Amino acid sequence: MKAIVFDVDGVIVDVRESYHYAIKETAEFFLGREVPLSAVKEIKYSRAINNDWDVTHEVIREFGGSADYKKLVEKFTEIYEKLKYREKQIIPTELFRELKSAGAPLGIVTGRPKEDLEFVLDRFGLREFFDATVDEDDIADKNLRKPHPFPLHLCMELLNAKEGIYVGDNGADMEMVHFYRKLYGKPMKFVHFKKVVDLDLPADFSTENEEELRKYLLQEVSRSQGAEQVFLP
Repeated sequence: MKAIVFDVDGVIVDVRESYHYAIKETAEFFLGREVPLSAVKEIKYSRAINNDWDVTHEVIREFGGSADYKKLVEKFTEIYEKLKYREKQIIPTELFRELKSAGAPLGIVTGRPKEDLEFVLDRFGLREFFDATVDEDDIADKNLRKPHPFPLHLCMELLNAKEGIYVGDNGADMEMVHFYRKLYGKPMKFVHFKKVVDLDLPADFSTENEEELRKYLLQEVSRSQGAEQVFLP
């Protein structure tokens, strides 16, 4: 059976009013000056930086400042805690229910810390749908974190799946899938769900529409089931 693995930020939930502003406000705290939100987005997406702490550090550096990384993380976390309830669910719960009913193993690979991932799963009642999750805290070696393909490989191993689809929204997601195919030599399609981040990325399927995403994923699951059928004489 083909597994379907989801990113969280920009795919399952809209973080434009939470993480993006946490980057902006944290950078402003250390710089002592205003940082345009447009600059935050440009740096994050044009440089395919997955971890938002790293994005914040890069924004500060880009604007001529510096910050101790540990203090940066502490400040970022403090600000995000005040903003996290602004997040809104994007993909309807019903789609996850349909995919599970169709027999598809579902996973998550995200750059969120574990606490932030669990917040989303519990707040929107999504925990029951996912058979495996891999977050930033699950990967001890920073060099193996997304966009390195190891997190996706780990998730696929946990799902016991040989082929899959990854639904992401940015360049780091695309790179992870590309290098997963190259390093592990296993089939993995990249679906670019651009509801929040409308980037021009090469993908096996691309849409900003939830219904189009639903039809594509259910069709892929159906095809996977058909390929696994064995007809005995």
